[in-house]
Amino acid sequence: MKLAFLGPAPPFRGGIVTYFAMLARVLKGRGHDVFWASFRKQYPRIIFPGSEQEGETAPWLDHPNSPRFVPWSPVSWWRTSSDLKQQAPDAVVIKFWIPFFAPGFFGVTWLLRRRTDIRVIYLLDNVIPHEKYPFGRFLTRLALRQGHGFIAQSDQVRQDLFTVLPDTDPVTVITTPHPVYDFGKPGRPRKTPAEARDALDLPTDARLVLFFGFIKPYKGVVHLIDAAADLKARYGDGIRVLIVGDIYGDKKPYLDRIAESGARDIIQLVDGFVPDEIVEDYFLAADLAVLPYVSATQSGIVQIAYNYDLPVVTTNVGGLPEVVRDGKTGFIVPPADPSALAKATTRFFDEDRARDFAAGVAAEKEKYSWDRMAEAVESLASKRTEDS
Repeated sequence: MKLAFLGPAPPFRGGIVTYFAMLARVLKGRGHDVFWASFRKQYPRIIFPGSEQEGETAPWLDHPNSPRFVPWSPVSWWRTSSDLKQQAPDAVVIKFWIPFFAPGFFGVTWLLRRRTDIRVIYLLDNVIPHEKYPFGRFLTRLALRQGHGFIAQSDQVRQDLFTVLPDTDPVTVITTPHPVYDFGKPGRPRKTPAEARDALDLPTDARLVLFFGFIKPYKGVVHLIDAAADLKARYGDGIRVLIVGDIYGDKKPYLDRIAESGARDIIQLVDGFVPDEIVEDYFLAADLAVLPYVSATQSGIVQIAYNYDLPVVTTNVGGLPEVVRDGKTGFIVPPADPSALAKATTRFFDEDRARDFAAGVAAEKEKYSWDRMAEAVESLASKRTEDS
């Protein structure tokens, strides 16, 4: 089968890029030909809230074939659809996560549906965005109406799809959870936790709590900062709170919050995008991942943690309770509650739950395989021949 992607690729960076690269690797391994119609530009610089859009990516990840797509350029939509028409894949897979890209996705897919018989498959991170967008629901509906099939990465996302497109045929929707991310270089031995800590210049004997990912308001990092004072009161200098990621927007509120927390000496903020080759070190070094989100549908960070058998404390929002099993692979706490975050974290350490939770994660992550995601893509892509 021939398949195409429409999405960002190296030199752009971020979880979407890594996701597509890993999916391409799996699909190729299953015997499929994969063509990547990638972004030429992603965001106008004036509206991009992070530090840089481009950066170093792991050299072992697959790279794109044809960078054409510009979200705000109708000319690029035509060129992208023409590239796809020429390649003639059975289906094009589009990862949808925010309404900003919806007009461009609509333009390309509208042209494809009128010029070709290529199936359009939307792989849904979010249907209802975390942040507000002007005409967000209208734009989302406009783009998704062009889909022949959908892969929802959580039950919450599936429910949101039917909220936005109530006439969607349930047969065309497959719910498949976000696969685990392995950032290790193929064939390279994995570091020990001590080696990872040494590489990151982290203390070898301290308890390490990790937040990882883009830092945006909906991710609730301020509540983890507020929880740090209770952790310091319990463990003194024997704990570190690592906050690692690119801050989207104004950095000052986070820096001020840390300065005023009473725990600034145990909080380590690593501001900026982390290259793929270093991501693994943070998860190997940490004892516990903490996701203090105030809203969510699902999160790829859980799947990175699970890949390294790392337990997770997270909040009871969106689809997160679908993947973190309370008392088995981590703890679930209410959102926007620093005291609850601190209590769950201290419970994890005081009850010495690391080994039991790691075993629970090792068992749980079996359901989050890339082959399962590939099977969902294959099923929706093959509908054309089944229907004909």
